[in-house]
Amino acid sequence: MDKPDNIVFLGTGAAQGAPAAYSPRMASSVSDPRDVRSRSSLRVGTKHQIDAGPDAWYQLQREKQSWDALEHLFVSHTHSDHWYLDGVLQKQDAADHDRKQLRVYLSAPALDWTLRTRHYAQTLVAPDDGQLRDLRTSLEPQISFHVMEFREMYTVGDMQVCAIPGTHTGRVRTDVAMNYVMELPGGFRLLYGVDTGFYAEETIEFLSNTRLDLIVLDCTFGARTDRGSRPTGHLDCHSLVRLIERLDQAGCLASHSSIYATHINPDQGWTHAQMDSFFSKSGYPIRTAWDGLRIGTELSLS
Repeated sequence: MDKPDNIVFLGTGAAQGAPAAYSPRMASSVSDPRDVRSRSSLRVGTKHQIDAGPDAWYQLQREKQSWDALEHLFVSHTHSDHWYLDGVLQKQDAADHDRKQLRVYLSAPALDWTLRTRHYAQTLVAPDDGQLRDLRTSLEPQISFHVMEFREMYTVGDMQVCAIPGTHTGRVRTDVAMNYVMELPGGFRLLYGVDTGFYAEETIEFLSNTRLDLIVLDCTFGARTDRGSRPTGHLDCHSLVRLIERLDQAGCLASHSSIYATHINPDQGWTHAQMDSFFSKSGYPIRTAWDGLRIGTELSLS
């Protein structure tokens, strides 16, 4: 993979962004720029990305990254802050793109929703199976869709990728959020989990003794303490620490592991600095991510 040390948090906010949509507060009035958050997405090198929301164009311009260079896009689920279909499909209309096919990886329910939504938007008629196949074929010159199954290992480019289930669903109830374990060339392994909630015990058992060099987890509800010890759908600061404790018990952490919180709601009560202060007392190397944060993969993997 080219530039494997170039892992970039394109965005670290939840669906509203931060400051929140419809809030009278402006980004220019925020004292700590880390508290200005676009919708969550992660770029791994130049050719791989997890999620593409409505801020993708802005994020890539900000980071001087090429949208056109992207070859592999992994979709966690169909909520629009993670999967902005109209934006991705603009590849069809670009006059000067490099003619390479963008390969999109997602669950079967997410693909079905995607194709049905696209067909209905164009025709205002619910499609039959034949029309869905025709639509998929018509997109193939620019975009191909590839269904992933949970707990199966796939070779994508020069990475090994495995999807594990979160406890959150997208536009349809069967669209369970895909969290991704990626192993890069050289053995560096990351877990990216947004809209996850506290993992089911069978998921933790599946990850058992899998060394994770970088762990990125949803922390949507930050300061809140009213959601129980193992909430579904989204984590908060307290349940994120408990999930890290459980992953540690399962043998997933190494002495060099880095842990970051992302997908942060603007109304959860704590600033970036306050979240970091809480995490500093956890006993684990947990930090709060921010837009534009870059992570190296040159860590010792011994």
